[in-house]
Amino acid sequence: MKMLDRDKNAKIPKSTQNAVNRVFQASQEPLKGAFLTRGIEGLIEIAESENLVDITAADSNYEVLLAALQTPEALSLLTQRDPLALAKIRGLKLKQQLIEAEGGCASSDEIAELLGITRQAINKRRHQGQLIGLSRGKGKYIYPRWQFTDTGKTISGLESVLKELKQLDPWTQLAFFLNPNVRLEEKTPLEMLRMGKLEPVIVSAIAFANDEPD
Repeated sequence: MKMLDRDKNAKIPKSTQNAVNRVFQASQEPLKGAFLTRGIEGLIEIAESENLVDITAADSNYEVLLAALQTPEALSLLTQRDPLALAKIRGLKLKQQLIEAEGGCASSDEIAELLGITRQAINKRRHQGQLIGLSRGKGKYIYPRWQFTDTGKTISGLESVLKELKQLDPWTQLAFFLNPNVRLEEKTPLEMLRMGKLEPVIVSAIAFANDEPD
């Protein structure tokens, strides 16, 4: 499979040529090739949409894909195969919002450098329930930056609260810290920890964990 010759395809935007060439290169691996083929076929169908201006106005490539999946054309196809498709897409959007909130996330290496410890020590803390780490596949994790201070420490009270949330998955733990809580007068638990008010957050965490279905 030959990559695009930019001289012979001068009318094609360079960004498009670069993207196509990257697809060609990645397609040399069978699994990636199969994924890209099916994904591109789906995107071509969505490209017939009249909402492309709204879709391409999204801030990131990830958000472009999410916006594309929510077009009437895409939803019509998706819901034929999965009645819960729209709910799943909304769930993906909520996860992305949680990832980007309060300074976003950082890799294990970045957090290890910030704290002045090894990546293995970071992984140990995550295993012990002392940090929230979100899996990115193949053993890689990212960590919400708000868990750490500029002085290279975890925020005060974090481990105590996580201890009460230990039976919950990391995404649910993350949602607890970042969402306004009626038990905290609509403040987020993170806001309360930054104010030094640990006890009400622990009480709220216990109640939150007990409210969650098994």
